[in-house]
Amino acid sequence: MADTTPRKRTLAPWMGLLLTVLGALSNGLPFIGFPAAPVPWIGLLLSLIGFVVVLLGLWRVFGQSTVYRGKLSGSIAAAFSFLFLAAAMLYFWGARHIPAESTAAPQVGQRVPDFTLPDSTGHSVSLTQLFSGSAGKEPPKGLLLVFYRGYW
Repeated sequence: MADTTPRKRTLAPWMGLLLTVLGALSNGLPFIGFPAAPVPWIGLLLSLIGFVVVLLGLWRVFGQSTVYRGKLSGSIAAAFSFLFLAAAMLYFWGARHIPAESTAAPQVGQRVPDFTLPDSTGHSVSLTQLFSGSAGKEPPKGLLLVFYRGYW
């Protein structure tokens, strides 16, 4: 005699996938004003929790297959959840990786080597020209250089 009891559908794999996607999307939080320091931790934690929820859902689907259905869709959700978790882990590692200090970088108090760059009108201006001052004025004590991209 066939069992006519309808099998339930579990939402755990899909809720877990949603959490892993939210973990990946949380990396955009600094663009809306959220402090950037905890963002990699938030993304990793949400993705990890989501992946655990997906695994619990799969355990429920495959372990109690007479009660729950959704083996194929749960497996697809688990695969995508794993991809989002891997992306969150890569982002976390990249955000925490601090490059080694460059020995060629200028140090505090070190004199800047002379260079010549075009100004906003296209005329060449050297660093020594800026520090020499003009007639009747004393030379400046400091200099602020602003580098910008584009032509606006």
